[in-house]
Amino acid sequence: MDKLKLHDVVALTKPIPEHNLRRGDIGVVIDIGPDKQYLLEFSDRNGVPYAMPTVNTEGLMKVYLHADMVE
Repeated sequence: MDKLKLHDVVALTKPIPEHNLRRGDIGVVIDIGPDKQYLLEFSDRNGVPYAMPTVNTEGLMKVYLHADMVE
């Protein structure tokens, strides 16, 4: 997987039941910690955050919104 940066859009590859998140849910990287840990924000359609889990890189997939965004 490409290296993740702040504000990258990601999808979960595994569910996180304790945060009511399913595989495939889309979030945004809002902080990067040690040991490949990423703080994510998941928001509803109105932009209100409803979950902010810390996820290991193995549980994430980078999402490209346009083909020209691929490095």
